[in-house]
Amino acid sequence: GNRDFAPGDPLEFKSHQWFGASVRSKNDKILACAPLYHWRTETKQEREPVGTCYLLAGSKSVEYAPCRSSQLISDRVTEIVAKYDSKVYSTKYDDQLATRPASAAFDDSYLGYSVAVGDFNGDGVEDFVSGVPRAARTLGMVSIYNGKNMSSMYNFTGEQMAAYFGYSVAATDINGDNYTDLFIGAPLFMDRGSDGKLQEVGQVSICLQRASGGFQITKLNGFEIFARFSSSIAPLGDLDQDGFNDIAVAAPYGGEDKRGLVYIYNGRANGLNAVPSQILEGQWAARTMPPSFGYSLKGATDVDKNGYPDLIVGAFGVDTAVLYRARPVIRVIAALEVNPTILNPENKACSLSDVKVSCFKVKFCLKADGKGKLPNSLNFQVELLLDKLKQKGAIRRALFLHSKQPSHSKNMTITKGGKMNCEELDAFLRDESEFRDKLTPITIFMEYRLDYRTAADATGLYPILNQFTPANMSRQAHILLDCGDDNICKPKLEVSVESDQKQIYIGDDNPLTLIVSAQNQGEGAYEAELLVVVPPQADFIGVVRNNEALARLSCAFKTENQTRMVVCDLGNPMKAGTKLLAGLRFSVHQQSEMDTSVKFDLQIRSSNLYDNLSPVAFYQGDLAISAAVEIRGVSSPDHIFLPIANWQPKENPETEDDIGPLVQHIYELRNNGPSAFSKVMMTLQWPYKYKNYTLLYIVQYEIDGPMNCTSDMEINPLKIKVSASKDDDKNETLSREDNRDHRISRRDISAIEGDVHTLGCGTADCLKIVCQLFLYPRAILILFFLTQKENQNHSYSLKSSASFSVIEFPYKNLSFEDIHNSTVVTTNITWGIQPQPMPVPVWVIILAVLAGLLLLAVLVFVMYRMGFFKRVRPPQEEQEREQLQPHENGEGTSE
Repeated sequence: GNRDFAPGDPLEFKSHQWFGASVRSKNDKILACAPLYHWRTETKQEREPVGTCYLLAGSKSVEYAPCRSSQLISDRVTEIVAKYDSKVYSTKYDDQLATRPASAAFDDSYLGYSVAVGDFNGDGVEDFVSGVPRAARTLGMVSIYNGKNMSSMYNFTGEQMAAYFGYSVAATDINGDNYTDLFIGAPLFMDRGSDGKLQEVGQVSICLQRASGGFQITKLNGFEIFARFSSSIAPLGDLDQDGFNDIAVAAPYGGEDKRGLVYIYNGRANGLNAVPSQILEGQWAARTMPPSFGYSLKGATDVDKNGYPDLIVGAFGVDTAVLYRARPVIRVIAALEVNPTILNPENKACSLSDVKVSCFKVKFCLKADGKGKLPNSLNFQVELLLDKLKQKGAIRRALFLHSKQPSHSKNMTITKGGKMNCEELDAFLRDESEFRDKLTPITIFMEYRLDYRTAADATGLYPILNQFTPANMSRQAHILLDCGDDNICKPKLEVSVESDQKQIYIGDDNPLTLIVSAQNQGEGAYEAELLVVVPPQADFIGVVRNNEALARLSCAFKTENQTRMVVCDLGNPMKAGTKLLAGLRFSVHQQSEMDTSVKFDLQIRSSNLYDNLSPVAFYQGDLAISAAVEIRGVSSPDHIFLPIANWQPKENPETEDDIGPLVQHIYELRNNGPSAFSKVMMTLQWPYKYKNYTLLYIVQYEIDGPMNCTSDMEINPLKIKVSASKDDDKNETLSREDNRDHRISRRDISAIEGDVHTLGCGTADCLKIVCQLFLYPRAILILFFLTQKENQNHSYSLKSSASFSVIEFPYKNLSFEDIHNSTVVTTNITWGIQPQPMPVPVWVIILAVLAGLLLLAVLVFVMYRMGFFKRVRPPQEEQEREQLQPHENGEGTSE
């Protein structure tokens, strides 16, 4: 409140005086200042912001304000400024130390902007630290003055202009070496972000005092831009009671909505932990001005007397100061023992449901203590887990004997500061047939948690566990292996592969078989597996199982990191001296045009710690092309007899009946593989004219499959109409004629053979059709021909031919041999003789009738023997029905 003043006393103006802008304390003394405190005399109108400080010691207080001593300046401010002659005036107080007056060059350097004290020369007298943020051409500077004579001892200069280096300073021993360390804030420091641009993040310089003299300096940058990180720095004392002092660093404009943040950093033996252990957040939103939470800090004072230093955070923008009470810290000592650590599956000393099992003991212990007014008894929940490293859902190799479960939960009550509290449980090892992994250690994991609800101290604060002491621990047990005294198996794995196929034909239905030899010439290999890396040109079919000399491995196809592989089980363990021979079958195809070979990589791997891989073996087979292409032809009909009864050719034919009988030459191109072709040239030729007489007149040709055909002459130049129905009738007639047995007398045949002319492309004019086939393994070409025989009494043998040549395969970069072949189709034309069907001989008819009668007699006899001709009639009279009733003795009656 305001005082009552005499007429000559100065008048105070405390509004907006920023009381509490700086606060310092030591032991029971607190110093708080108001830098904008104003005063003036009653007769003067001018006001000067001279500032004032209050020192509180116990119940006593004293105020110190410049110019409020007996040396009052009564002149107006303008007169004082006008009479200023660049000299420095100072007033000395008893036992007061001051720096020497500096030259005008140091004006506006802001010497004393921030202050701290600490022993920096080891003389036992506290020295003075002062921030000078505008010194050295705004680089900023921090000076340390001797506590005895105020002489300059050290100067620290900033590295960046206008960073306000020295805006805040703090001094405390952070690393526990009994030497005071110095912290310097530069809240406007700028650093380059990930995009390379400068950003204002703020910085703290950590100056660790060395025993040999001097300082080791490290930097700690802020996390947010424009947060003014390091605007205030305060020593906190030892918050977590680990023997190292801690500090608080404020960023008053950081956090959500710039509400302000205060970072708590813990000390350690090698300096300050760069990761904050806690971050305090402002709870007030900005109004007309930011809340500036953290603008002032005060720590290292136990306000609530619970034995732990507390922290006061000022937020002048909302006229608030916040007290953060330090929570008590509980130090826990835990122990976990496993006995024995080598588990022998054959040593079955425990019983589980009348079954002997191999077992071991798990012992766990806890001890707790803490400073302050904590309860005498502390409750903990302890969790134990066997085979911790096994993933969820995997088979855990060890279980607790009493529950048959891999986990156990226990509530333990520990006396504060008492002795170690221990308990012991029995656990057992599963049967070896239930799991595969025998090499990986069985990890026994222990975790404990404090029951905070029952652990509050006398002031109502809940304690915390020392965060630097892990709240869990683990021990390992190993399964005894047949690997010598050291229980460490070192196998010697070898793999080789061979195949009888040096070349792999594309499209071959016969799979590629790899014969793999896997052996172990060292100690046991556990979880041994054969890995076969499958190239993209191959697919796994299976294991060869029809060969007694080959092992029937269990194999599966897998994909790991986009690598296709076949994994085969070789045993667990694959014992020393084991040799396995197995066959693996693969189908192979060409994946891309650049593929010329396929390569398989093979390797054996195990879960052993040492020598767990074999050298890599590989098989490489060259891709090759093989195609068995054949061409066949047939004439339908293959024999024609002329002349045709009651038929004469017409001068101007319009239909095929006006020309002559129908002949079809059918050619089939077949690819028997295994490789497919993409382009084939096929050439067909047949005689169409002989001595200016037409032999064969082509009406049309049909093709089956993707092909293009061209001819060297016009097809069907007379535009003969083709009737589909007539074609069908003619085809049926041809089919009946083909199935009919034609016979000609020997004398006629001899006459014909003596007068047959062969007409082919060597003796007659031929028409040519060239066809190009694409990507079609089988193609059929059907040609329809009509024949016209002129009035010449001659027999002919008409021959057409077809040839092909494979010119392209759909496989690039693979060579192939020339594949070609040809065939000839013959149609025989006989003049002057019509074949007559041969009559059936009489003896054949008689024999057929007798055979039919014999078969009928046999059927009748068989039916008679089976009772087919007997019939049972119903009785007609009462007597007949009575005769059908038996007596009681079961015998019948007779009259």
